[in-house]
Amino acid sequence: MVLLITEKYFGDATAILSVEGRLNAMTADDLKKRIKQLVAKQYIHLILDLTEVSFIDSSGLSALVVGLKATHEKNGSIKLVGLNKKTKYVFELTRLTRVFTFYEDVDSALSAKY
Repeated sequence: MVLLITEKYFGDATAILSVEGRLNAMTADDLKKRIKQLVAKQYIHLILDLTEVSFIDSSGLSALVVGLKATHEKNGSIKLVGLNKKTKYVFELTRLTRVFTFYEDVDSALSAKY
């Protein structure tokens, strides 16, 4: 199974990752590696557009938490955008709604302060 990740860059430190597919045990490492690569290149403020993510499991959540930790170590952030009811429920169930910041769309995430 393939996880499609596309990137757009804004300024010197912000990147938007649009993620498409199922974020699970088979694909989570791809996202984790991509986030770590971006942080290594000093893109420490990441907006993850999950509008096209149809499913997320604990491995997917783990990849996001690892990414959040990597950005926080560099005084950065991760903002999540476009969760559907199913994926939002997983964050609520695991209480990760207390850890991540959620936005309706990319524009609102871009305009919000870090």
